[in-house]
Amino acid sequence: MDLIRMQHVATAEEVRKKIVEHGASIRDRVIENLPHNYALLVEQVKSISRTYKTDFDTFVASLSNVRGLDLLITYTALVALLSKHRPLSDAELKNLAAAYEKHVYDVFSASRIRRALEEVGVEKDVANQVITDVLRASSVINNKYKSLHLWIAKQRKIADFENGIREVVFRGEGGNRVGRGVKLFLRLFIHETNIPLATKIAYGQEHKKYILHGDMYTALVTLRSGAFEDVPTLTAERVKARVAKRLLCEAKEGKCRDVVLRLESIRGLVRHVGKISGDPVLFERGAYDIGSRYCKDLRCEECPLKDICRRHAFIKVK
Repeated sequence: MDLIRMQHVATAEEVRKKIVEHGASIRDRVIENLPHNYALLVEQVKSISRTYKTDFDTFVASLSNVRGLDLLITYTALVALLSKHRPLSDAELKNLAAAYEKHVYDVFSASRIRRALEEVGVEKDVANQVITDVLRASSVINNKYKSLHLWIAKQRKIADFENGIREVVFRGEGGNRVGRGVKLFLRLFIHETNIPLATKIAYGQEHKKYILHGDMYTALVTLRSGAFEDVPTLTAERVKARVAKRLLCEAKEGKCRDVVLRLESIRGLVRHVGKISGDPVLFERGAYDIGSRYCKDLRCEECPLKDICRRHAFIKVK
């Protein structure tokens, strides 16, 4: 009697785990494209935070010896504020880093930052607004905490830190575009693989409370891969019903319509999937990378999820 091997169908949990693993295997896009000297500072902070994560006083004292740390934080605030106006590609981040290193380096001034932004083609009004916001935030934080890095190091609760970023760096503004910038700045300092200045968040369970932004690429991967299929929410059930209808149509070899979803309608679902993944920072990083490098162009055979993905390429997000 012949033995029939049943192909293993990955569970949604296994898909999420694979996305997180991919996120752990790469670096955050902002970290990957930092100015060279700032990238060296990141490694110093990682080393100090790992060594003194349970000794706050020694941790803070050691940070005071890291020359240029506040300039690194200023740069990340600049990137976060720019991303409020539109998402930055890897190429744009790399060009910005080169221009910043050329014109600003370790001498922080509005005129130098302006020259760097002009070189990479940032519109004049956007550049002026971003510079104003960076200078204002730096002044407010320095007056209250004496330094930017001390402000971040003292953070204990992710919700409080996020609210502080929105209030101080983004002047209390709301909306999804601002949320994108807030999340960018937040995630850089709350995870041990990034710039773990907020050690109480990065090395405890608190970083798992991070709620990802929910961009187009992350949404595509979350839905097309099947990472959402065990979520018992009304939105998830509606998406699964539309997917099932499409698959039934394909089985009948009919003329089938794509499943088109609005990002705003499924962003909450994507955020929930990131939360239950176990590490939402790594899930977001992994899903975004897969989405931007493979999923958007349907390069399925090269994708890290190729062996377990549902490959629902008929799902479109707009």
